[in-house]
Amino acid sequence: AMPDGAFYAWADCSEACRRLGIADSWDFSYEVMRRAHVAVTPGRDFGTAQTHNFIRFSTASSLSQLQGAVTRLKAMLA
Repeated sequence: AMPDGAFYAWADCSEACRRLGIADSWDFSYEVMRRAHVAVTPGRDFGTAQTHNFIRFSTASSLSQLQGAVTRLKAMLA
């Protein structure tokens, strides 16, 4: 079956990296997975224009899964 499309959020994580003492989106993505159990994609997978500052979120999950992910991310970044 052909997919109908996808929705993503492209987010600047540079401030969160600075506050957490993390080097870039690659390390930030790992820490998000380790601490919040949320998978995000580091920006370097999508080009070269300052992508070290960005991560990509996919919204291809149920609303309840997305809400849980946001709750865990907020707790991690608090």
